[in-house]
Amino acid sequence: MTEQQYKELLIETAKISDYEHKEDVVGALKVALVSFQKEWAYTRHLPDHRQEYIIINVIPSKLTILKEHEKFVDDLCRQVYEPNDYYEYWGLSLRPGILHMSPEETSQEILFDDIQSRIIDEIREAKFSIWIAMAWFTNKKIFDELVKKRNKGLDVKIIIDNNFTNHEKAPFTLEDHFEVYRVDVKSMNYKNIMHRKFCVIDLEVAMHGTFNWTNAANYNKENWDVDHNRETAKKFAEEFVKMRRDAELSMKKDSL
Repeated sequence: MTEQQYKELLIETAKISDYEHKEDVVGALKVALVSFQKEWAYTRHLPDHRQEYIIINVIPSKLTILKEHEKFVDDLCRQVYEPNDYYEYWGLSLRPGILHMSPEETSQEILFDDIQSRIIDEIREAKFSIWIAMAWFTNKKIFDELVKKRNKGLDVKIIIDNNFTNHEKAPFTLEDHFEVYRVDVKSMNYKNIMHRKFCVIDLEVAMHGTFNWTNAANYNKENWDVDHNRETAKKFAEEFVKMRRDAELSMKKDSL
């Protein structure tokens, strides 16, 4: 297992844990540099095994977080350590370092299954803003996660199609919690659909695809991309701002 693979496994294992502060730990690990330090000293525990330490270097603000949850991180390191014939996990060392942007931060993940869970994972990791453009939004589980983030002070904005399903079938009223724009798309005398489905998180992550935020979408053949790429997120954010501006202008015209 390479050091990068080990880091990714630490992050994924932390995500599925029941630890109360796992989101803080995951956020710190994502920008940390993880390395192995092999020692000459024998462990005197397993036959002919030498000591190996896991070194985690990270910026001071994140280092404070990891030290606060050091026992949890140590347990993670021990849990995902790969057994071998030469070395044994012998401890964790947390040290100050520079910001390290791992390949995960500029990766594209294409999903065909368990899309709802992945969406919720990304929402839980949001720190500042969540901007959503969604044709249909009636999923209570995703809604509940967004409410939690809004209650923590995050900027949550939603653009959805102004249709019967979004008004009458949703078990919640979005406007009670968020800044919401219901969009009418008209072509001549016909009502068309605002058919976009994307979400921008912290201007760094873009999620997009065919998956509407409805319960029914979990049973359809859908696809969903999760891009940890600032350039991609920027393009979707620019489009969201344009859609929001157009929605505001339309609302002003309707009020005249």
